[in-house]
Amino acid sequence: MEKVQIKFLHVFFAFGFFCIPAISQAADLGFSPSTLSGTVSETFTVLVSVSSPGAAINAASGVVSFPTNTLEVVNVSKTNSVVDLWVQEPSFSNTEGTVNFEGVMMNPGFIGNQGAVLTITFAAKSAGETAVKFASGSILANDGVGTNILGNLGTANFSIQTVGAEAEDVTSETPVAESVGPRITSTTHPDQEKWYSNNVPEFSWQLPAGALEVRMLIGTSSTEVPTIRYSPPIREKKVDALPDGTYYFLLQIRDSEGWGDVGRYRVNIDTTPPNPFTITFPHGARGWEPQPVILFNTIDNESGIERYDVKIGNGSLERIAPPATSNPYPLPPQYPGMYTVMVTAIDKAGNTRTASEDFVIESIETPTITYYQEEIESGDIIKIRGTTYPNAEVFVYFRDKNEIVWEEFSKSNVYGDWVLIATKRFDPGAYTFTVRVKDGRGAQSEELSPLTIIVNSRFLVELTELVLNYLSVVILVALALAGLVCGGGYVWYRSLGAIRHLRRENREAEKVFKKSFTILRKDITAHVAKLRTVKRKLTTEEIEFLEHFEEELGEAEEAITKRIRDVSRW
Repeated sequence: MEKVQIKFLHVFFAFGFFCIPAISQAADLGFSPSTLSGTVSETFTVLVSVSSPGAAINAASGVVSFPTNTLEVVNVSKTNSVVDLWVQEPSFSNTEGTVNFEGVMMNPGFIGNQGAVLTITFAAKSAGETAVKFASGSILANDGVGTNILGNLGTANFSIQTVGAEAEDVTSETPVAESVGPRITSTTHPDQEKWYSNNVPEFSWQLPAGALEVRMLIGTSSTEVPTIRYSPPIREKKVDALPDGTYYFLLQIRDSEGWGDVGRYRVNIDTTPPNPFTITFPHGARGWEPQPVILFNTIDNESGIERYDVKIGNGSLERIAPPATSNPYPLPPQYPGMYTVMVTAIDKAGNTRTASEDFVIESIETPTITYYQEEIESGDIIKIRGTTYPNAEVFVYFRDKNEIVWEEFSKSNVYGDWVLIATKRFDPGAYTFTVRVKDGRGAQSEELSPLTIIVNSRFLVELTELVLNYLSVVILVALALAGLVCGGGYVWYRSLGAIRHLRRENREAEKVFKKSFTILRKDITAHVAKLRTVKRKLTTEEIEFLEHFEEELGEAEEAITKRIRDVSRW
């Protein structure tokens, strides 16, 4: 516990005070007065003081220990204390026999003798010689590093006496504490060392053969004599509601030989929750620190604090130690956002008191992605590059349908550049990834907006490539055949057009030829007719020529017409 306190104070005050040269003088924790005497039921006031005549100090803490069988604390006061700030409010436990304190003296600190820290008021429970001591302690110098310069821990000695004959009569009538009486049990308060919030205890016992009467009493002292009688004897008793405190149920049984030894059963009752308290943030309730430190403390006047439960938002409980080590408490790391922290103080009887405060974790800038593969094949690695703060930690989260399936870590160089190569080989599917950064101070960013990576099946890719390769050959052949068919069809089409055109031209030529021959024949016939009508008689040669010419003209007409028709039919 002491080491935890010292470590915190070293850190907490090293930056808040002026540095001064290292100091070798020792400082002491003590009690004033150091010897006291009195009687049972009397109260005693003891001052807890700190002495540091040669060096300024800025913090003191300690645990005062006292015997619970002879003393109990009735009050702890901070009046006129040299402490300016209580890191841990003074608290006490009459069950454990301890008083805890931890405080700070602001700059320039305290220097001197017997500076008041706190005042403890004790009540004497029984006679005897006893002592109050320091179970632990620390005194930190105001030297900028919080050096522990604790020297001596003091002791206060008590001498407590009984009061008059009345006390002696009671003692003589009451059986000694070591005597064995009836065995008493309780179903409502089964453990005599524990505290319970039930203030209606029930007790039971066995009656021996020949029991004639019982007498009992419940009170705050174990040395009293039972006075309430029951005849015939009873076997159980339910006590009316009791105020908070420690009580003793006393029982005696009478038989034919007289009253037996007194049986004792202790019950500890605490129905009151711990005192109200607050949560404070020594470094502020808003900042980029992902683990803000909180301070909280309270006391419980009866059973004492058992533990604190710390809960952030809807998160799980963070259970911590009793008050001596409860402050400071660094919260678990949180991502940027607004949160509510709830601290529940639970005393040893199970009573609770809760305090809550809001705090904000601020975000730094998110990383920038400069390269990533939008689509890869299964079995391939994923490579991501980006920029962010220099020498920062980069966290990459891969998700499948909003569920994180893999996390990777990288670190940026002095220029802020970073590269991440995923070690996991992803199955086929669609994945998203986000990126978060933590800089050298510990500040974090929010997650970058999700980016998507498609992982294709290698089998499907190979099958697709095979099909595409096969289809490419088929397509080329089909295109070639289609080209030939289209080319042949085009040639055929053009040929048919030429043939039709030729036939049309032949028919036109035949018509022109026939028309020309008709005109020619008509002209020749008319000319021959004129020759035959001339007065001169044609010679035989001339007549033969005309006949022969007419005959050859007819043959020529017939031959040309036949040739034209043959061409047209082709």
